[in-house]
Amino acid sequence: MDLVDVAAQPEAVLEAAARLLVSEFAAPSGWPDQASARAEVARVIREGLARGALDGDQLAGWVGAVPEYHGHVWELHPLVVAPEYRRRGIGRLLVATVEQEVRRRGAVTLTLGTDDDAGMTSLANVDLYVDVPRHIRELRDLGRDHPFLFYRRLGFVVTGVMPDANGLGKPDIYMSKRVCDE
Repeated sequence: MDLVDVAAQPEAVLEAAARLLVSEFAAPSGWPDQASARAEVARVIREGLARGALDGDQLAGWVGAVPEYHGHVWELHPLVVAPEYRRRGIGRLLVATVEQEVRRRGAVTLTLGTDDDAGMTSLANVDLYVDVPRHIRELRDLGRDHPFLFYRRLGFVVTGVMPDANGLGKPDIYMSKRVCDE
């Protein structure tokens, strides 16, 4: 497996990156077609950085990050691994690569949003406004292996939620991790 700068790859790899966005991110938070996914790949490369994992000429997965707050914070967006490459440590490797790169660029924090638009967590289909802190404290997976579990294993913590981000009862879960050397 080779880690590469997606921006320096041939058009075929950029197309594969866009195809992964279309195939692996369901609506409403995903990309409905190849054109919108291509635009997202181009935006991430233009505004931040994109790293990929290549298995020969096959793109196994890729990750992007864009700076916020004058570069003190970077948003990890997106992270996608092809189904046939999952559970092999590729996602973990891609996130570690981004952590290292944004740290080198002066970041203090790496943050991300992980949507629950499919009712996979205890935050879905409830009125979070009643008691946001309690709902965050009591966050649990409903047995469907929501991505927040993966990020938690990598040291990210829940730092907030956006109720109804993807429609009524479909929140976005915000997670962050300090990446600077203290």
